[in-house]
Amino acid sequence: MPRLWEGWRVIEFGVLSISLLVGTAQGLVLALMLWRVVTNRAANRWLALLIVAVAALITPYIIGFAGFYDRWPWLSFTPLSYTLAFGPLLWLYATTLCGRPPKRAWPHFAPFAVQFAADALVFPFPLETKDWWDTVAHAPIIAPMLRVATFISLAVYGRLAWRCWADYRRWLGENVTDAVDFNPDWIRNFLLALGLVGLVWLGFFIANVRDPTRNYFDQFWLYVLFSGLVIYLGVEGWRHAAMRYPVPADAVEEAVPAGRDWAALGGRFEAEIEAKGLWRDPDLTAASLARALGTNSNYLARAFNEGLGANFNAVINRRRVKQVQAWLADPADTRAILTMAMDAGFRSKASFNRAFAEFAGMTPTQARSSQARLKS
Repeated sequence: MPRLWEGWRVIEFGVLSISLLVGTAQGLVLALMLWRVVTNRAANRWLALLIVAVAALITPYIIGFAGFYDRWPWLSFTPLSYTLAFGPLLWLYATTLCGRPPKRAWPHFAPFAVQFAADALVFPFPLETKDWWDTVAHAPIIAPMLRVATFISLAVYGRLAWRCWADYRRWLGENVTDAVDFNPDWIRNFLLALGLVGLVWLGFFIANVRDPTRNYFDQFWLYVLFSGLVIYLGVEGWRHAAMRYPVPADAVEEAVPAGRDWAALGGRFEAEIEAKGLWRDPDLTAASLARALGTNSNYLARAFNEGLGANFNAVINRRRVKQVQAWLADPADTRAILTMAMDAGFRSKASFNRAFAEFAGMTPTQARSSQARLKS
């Protein structure tokens, strides 16, 4: 018993280990909560796995600063480095949340499988063998190669995820009138946060290459940043976990006749929308409007974008704002502004306020005050 006690006295959770442990533990709790959310189940689980993967990267430093490796040196090569999974996981989260998940995800994790095997196959060997392997192969060759591969993977998948976000944001503007209610900019912020951490991580890597005498104590602030990232991903991911984003339909490309007068077609569509009052429908989408006009989404988009110089969102919301302005100018109309907005086809206060400020150049309250001054 005394020998066992003497051994355990080596383990001590001090300021360094506790600082990393607190943030990492909070992130893991949030990852568990994300895993259990029913809405956006697949996307939330990809994010939960990303949080777990980042937490795993921090774990060797938590237990290292606490003295675990001094007490049990055989823990070296414990397979806890999942950095080659970061890129695929962030990309899968973005694409799945935007309604464009790949048909097969597993091929993207093949590099991670190699990374995992690089540690897992060595872990069972005796400590002397592991030390020899670390000296001749792992530290000078394998670890730097895997780290470089990680940075390349993050850059490639980050770029793909960014393009997915940009395409989805554009699709929302062209297909739904209340795009502000489904703002996907959390994906952009999520990618920017990962990109910032990646750049700092790259800086530490370059510093270590230039000065091989640096040890894991010199890495402490990097892993504090990773711990903060875990919390950020968990908290913001949880905040957006239940958001039901519209799912893009597969676009059907149809041949377009040469020399089509898009301005004339756009004018005809706009006149028909006005005559039938189609803009009043709060559930109106580009697809449903195309059906009502007897055309297809491709023709409708080109008639609006090329013929009228505005996308679907702008054409419809501009007409709705015009109607609210007319109601505000009527002295006999005493309805609340939000009631007018709903009657004009808006589905939320946020989408109405954004559209009114864009097309009227002022807030709805300012518009009503202006009309009141004119009446007096």
